[in-house]
Amino acid sequence: MKQLLVKVAVVAALLYSAAHVMVSGIWFPLRTPNVGQVVEELQPLYRLFTLGAATVDHPRQYGPVFLALFHPVYRLNLSDPTLLSYYAYTLDVLAIGVAFLATVMAIRTWVASRGGTVTPVMWLALALLWANFSPLYGVLAIKNVEVWELALIAVGGAALLRGHRWLTAWSIAAAALVKMLPLVFLPYLLWRDRRTFAYTLVALAALLTASQLAYGTGMGWGYLPAILKAALGGDGYGNAQGLIWHENVSLRGVISKAFGYLERPDFTIVDPWYTSRGYYVITASAYQPIARLAATAVWALGVAFVGWTLLRRRRHAEPSRTFWDWALVGLMMLVLAPQISQDYMVLSLGAFSFVLAGCMLYGGTAAWTEFTVAVLLVGNIVPRGIFSRLVDPLVAITGYDHLLPAEAYQYFGFPLLGLLVLVRAWVRLSEEPVLAPTAAAAAETA
Repeated sequence: MKQLLVKVAVVAALLYSAAHVMVSGIWFPLRTPNVGQVVEELQPLYRLFTLGAATVDHPRQYGPVFLALFHPVYRLNLSDPTLLSYYAYTLDVLAIGVAFLATVMAIRTWVASRGGTVTPVMWLALALLWANFSPLYGVLAIKNVEVWELALIAVGGAALLRGHRWLTAWSIAAAALVKMLPLVFLPYLLWRDRRTFAYTLVALAALLTASQLAYGTGMGWGYLPAILKAALGGDGYGNAQGLIWHENVSLRGVISKAFGYLERPDFTIVDPWYTSRGYYVITASAYQPIARLAATAVWALGVAFVGWTLLRRRRHAEPSRTFWDWALVGLMMLVLAPQISQDYMVLSLGAFSFVLAGCMLYGGTAAWTEFTVAVLLVGNIVPRGIFSRLVDPLVAITGYDHLLPAEAYQYFGFPLLGLLVLVRAWVRLSEEPVLAPTAAAAAETA
């Protein structure tokens, strides 16, 4: 009877996943171009094609690798987004495939070091996780680049586990020059493997030099200093208002929002960028220093936690040290970023996959419970309408009924809570127990 129930559950999960992929992964993204954010970040190319110079007008501009991948297609038609949409969708689908395979390769390397193999059941569990991870479909819908970052980070981690330093270097350099967030892996590489760090600097220099020749200083040698200046320039990471944006679910953002409130919006103002009141948190002047201090203090504790944890783990055997470190850096990259939204959660898929593998290999009830809670809060793997029940009471109390359920879900910080729960599962699993050798491993040893 138990085996029958398991089979029914597996079939139901497969059917649900197939429907999820068909509707959210194919039909919905392809029914409209929806490339507004991509086109916004392609403005240097637009100016290059129309005015002859690839100038940059804001400090959070996507990087030269992003421009280079879109360059040959965008120039074909600057006004009709249809071709651009299909091209961006194709790139995203390919990136998802690369990211998944690289993640499985990394898991296979780690599992083999513990005398096991990636079984068909583990393959199935990972596939079901990825097929139902809602932030993945959010990125596909707008054809954005987070899945490129995911793929490059996954390749970099898998390569580092196997000692392929140059592949790691090129992957992380390319990821950082798609969008700035993966730059956080550079300090980790400096700590973990100085040779790989040096190779990454060489790769960055080579890519920026190629971009200098193609696009000029703004997207070439001047690009990295510009985004570093934005990163070090204050709370907003180049966008001061972003910290108090209602959908910001970073640690600093959620704490900052807790000291303020949202006004009732003025719907007579038509603004596609949501600059009308009601979508940025207002904090009274008297509380602004306290909010800034609290947010900075908790952020500093998070940084200290990462530093202390990596220091404590420096004597762990390889490849387990790198395997779990890579997951932690990828997770805390999101927690400690100044501004993230639900779409950014796709970058946590690698960490979720590593934790799932740990749960399947030796996880107890506590680890499985934490993983399940985290994947529900972050991945929304069941229909999103269910999660509106979490925010409905909070909306009723606060009166923020102008927020859509998905916006309210982010405003109250549920994705951040999920990330923190996953960090707790990571802490539990990264201290690996000694496992009895598998039959295959014992036979091989004999």
